Order: sequence, then structure tokens, then C-alpha cells
Amino acid sequence: MLHQASHWTEIAGITVSAILLYRVLALRLYRVYLFITLACVLDLFFAGAMLWSGKGSQASDRISFYSSFIYAFVYPMVAWDVFEEMKTQVGKLRRLAIVRLISGLFFAVVFGLIMAASINSSNANGESAFTYTLALVLWAGSTTASFAFLLTIYRVLRTQPIVRPNNTNVWMYYYGLSFLSGVVFCFLWLAVPLAKSEAAREVAKDVLDIASTTFDIILTSWCILKLRAVASDLPSASENARL
Repeated sequence: MLHQASHWTEIAGITVSAILLYRVLALRLYRVYLFITLACVLDLFFAGAMLWSGKGSQASDRISFYSSFIYAFVYPMVAWDVFEEMKTQVGKLRRLAIVRLISGLFFAVVFGLIMAASINSSNANGESAFTYTLALVLWAGSTTASFAFLLTIYRVLRTQPIVRPNNTNVWMYYYGLSFLSGVVFCFLWLAVPLAKSEAAREVAKDVLDIASTTFDIILTSWCILKLRAVASDLPSASENARL
């Protein structure tokens, strides 16, 4: 029963991701939010590929594994892209926050290496335990640092008399909560092997799958409803590059 529920929530999640991508393209937000558009494409592509490969299959596990490396590089660019619509107002602040992102990434990698050293990793799919550990560390470090980047700018903006565009608020909350939930569920997944029996581990996996996917569906649906077209007088992405 839980396995079937997990399967259908994955299908619902892919559907919502496709609607979000359509919304971004229909509103022509890709002109301003290039890296966010890329992230939407990757989310839909990897989720569809994993579903097509079959949940729990070796191919699905490999897709999840290699996508971690890609997201480790994409997430910081997405966090930077969140404030692209108000680039002229927060340009200096974004550059200063890069220091926080880099330092957060460094400490997250150090913590991840320490944590990975205490875990007895396996080599189920032909990849080395070190490679799997590296993928996890890079993904967790990138997610944590990107969340810290968003939080730093958010705290400063709250104290400034700056009007934030609608889409900036939407992306800030959307990716902020996405990054935070990703880290939380990552730690919960690491706790699954601590279950005493195989049956308990399978149930825990299905419950976490349903919980994480349901959260993503709710958050993505909210994002879809809140997004608006960019004002016509806003500079395009290429014009912003020259500011």
C-alpha cells in the first residue's frame, strides 16, 4: 500500500514540476531567471528519468547519484539568480554574501567528511564508497551554503526600505524552504539504516518518499500560483549583465 502511494505521489510530483516549468516559460521568466529555468528543466528531467527507470532500480539509483554532482553546482547559481529581478538594488549585497556562501560550503564539506567517516558505506552499484560520499558531501554542502546565502540577504532586506518584486519573494521562499527541507530529509534518510529489520527500513523509505514528495508538491503548487510576469520596463538578463 505504501509502495503504491509513493509511486503515485512521484507521478503527481512530476506533473507539478512540469506545470512549474510551463509557467516559467509562459510568463517568459527565463529572460531574467536563467539558472532557475535550468533548475526547473533538470528537476523535471531527472524525476522523469528516475520514474521511467523504476523506483529502487540500479539505473534509478545511478541517476540520483550523478544528479547530486550536477545540483551541487547548480544550486549556488540558483540562489544567486533569485535576486536577479532586483539586481541593481542588491548587487553589492549579493557580492558580499558570496563570502558567506563559500565559507558555508567549506564548513559543510568538513562536517560531511567527518560524518561520512563514521558511516559504513557500501558499494551496491559498482561505484566506490568514496565517490558516493563525495556526491553526498558536495550536495549537502551546496544546499546548506545556498540556504545560508538566501538567509543572509533576506535578513538584510528586512531591515532596509526596499520593495521586493513579487517573483523575488516567491523564489526566495520557494528555494529557501526547498533547500532547508532537502537537508532535513537527507539526515532522515541517513537514519533509515538504523532500523532493526528490513521490513522497518522499507516502510521508513516509503514514508520518507511520500512525505518529501508531498511537501514538494505543496510548495511547488504555491509557487505556481504566486508567480507573475515580469514588468515590461525591467531590463532583460542580457541588459542586466551590462549594469
